[in-house]
Order: sequence, then C-alpha cells, then structure tokens
Amino acid sequence: MFYGKVIGNIVATIKVKGLEGKKIQIIKPIDMQTGLEYEKFIVALDTTDSGAGDYVGYEDGKEAAWAFEPEEVPTDATIIAIIDDVNIPGV
Repeated sequence: MFYGKVIGNIVATIKVKGLEGKKIQIIKPIDMQTGLEYEKFIVALDTTDSGAGDYVGYEDGKEAAWAFEPEEVPTDATIIAIIDDVNIPGV
C-alpha cells in the first residue's frame, strides 16, 4: 500500500462499463518517511468515499483491481483506505 493525499476529483459522464458507478479521484503520492508530496499525481478509483484533503492508502498496478473482485474493473490505481493518523517512532 502507498500513501497519498486526495487533491481533487474527476467527473466523467461517459465511461467504459467497468467504471460505471465508480468515483474517480486525483491523488498526490506522499513519501511516508519525509511527509513530502511528490510532483506527479495519480488518477485512482475510490472504494472509500474519500474527499479532497483526505490522506489515503492506495494500491497501484494489477493489485489495484483486486478491490473490486469478482467484478472486472480497468484500473491502475485504487484508493483502499482513508488514513486517520500515521505514527512512525524515531522519524
């Protein structure tokens, strides 16, 4: 699982059948050790009903689609958790 922050959402009225009814968010990945945001952003499907400003856990690659099994969903990134707090002793 990776760590990021939701910075916005995408509205698409026409999409492939596997994406119908799915919420699409824009997230900025964050380095958990430094807390710094990466320059890039990722478009991800949301299973958690997160919103702008939420810190989230996400999966990417083929594992991203596992959150929707047995349904076949074409996704490379999926938000799978809303993170309330991070505690890394010594960092």
